[in-house]
Amino acid sequence: MGVKNIGTVGSRGVVFTFEDNISVYLICADEYWFLCDTHLGPLSMDYIKKYLAGRAGNKRMIVFNSHSDWDHVWGNCAFAGDIIVGHELCRKRLSEIGGYELSELKAFHQGSVELVLPNVTFSDKMAFAAEQIEFIHAPGHTADSALCFDHKDAVLFIGDLVEYPIPYLDFADLARYINTLTYLKEFPAKTMVSAHSGIVSRELIEANIAYIKAVQAGKTVDPAVYGQCPQVHNFNINNQLFLRYEQLIRDKLGSRFDYMAFRSSFGDLKEIDYAILYQNLQQYLAELPQL
Repeated sequence: MGVKNIGTVGSRGVVFTFEDNISVYLICADEYWFLCDTHLGPLSMDYIKKYLAGRAGNKRMIVFNSHSDWDHVWGNCAFAGDIIVGHELCRKRLSEIGGYELSELKAFHQGSVELVLPNVTFSDKMAFAAEQIEFIHAPGHTADSALCFDHKDAVLFIGDLVEYPIPYLDFADLARYINTLTYLKEFPAKTMVSAHSGIVSRELIEANIAYIKAVQAGKTVDPAVYGQCPQVHNFNINNQLFLRYEQLIRDKLGSRFDYMAFRSSFGDLKEIDYAILYQNLQQYLAELPQL
């Protein structure tokens, strides 16, 4: 899979957009290169390395994972000897769900993919002050979602927190997601770069908030209002249910909880009927062995 577009942002940022419309963001700072996300594997990252050839000089690479989803971290293995930064929940979540996604989504591998976890983590914020780069925990799309802010250019890389026309809801705490998006609306960034939707506006943030509030309130949502995304909306509704039951089952099983075994017991959350999923989850919970 090739890169279909390379665009500059600010004085030192470069957006690489692949043919699947997923973007990674590269910042040329004084002492380091900062790469936000690593796409689908080492073949994808070959494009970044070719771009750096002749430009890198003596600068080292610092990789930042905006969150632990497969399409943002599989290329970590191309930088296994470098610093890879992620939120502490990014490392934890990737260690739990990474094996399942790596196995189930083999068709998307770009090269020989091995899971490589962040080797430097943070809890709230982490700054490379001399480089004017800051990483900020911003839960919403996922529990481990985080931002990369380039203070010099006032450019904010937001991962999957804002998407057109609607975001994926892979976090049970929708109130906290809304708080994060409200924080983004007020953030002192001139430009916000999304991993799936390019440069995003504060109007799109507001539209994402409205959609999440509708889901949170249990309102009937017409996907056509949000740009015809029935599969994404169906995933969101089903996944909110799924996440609630996942926590119940985690609480019941404790250290015996096996994410791969649990997740493999259910079909594609984009496709399955909500009532059937609900019935299946109830049955799964009821049939768990007693402690």
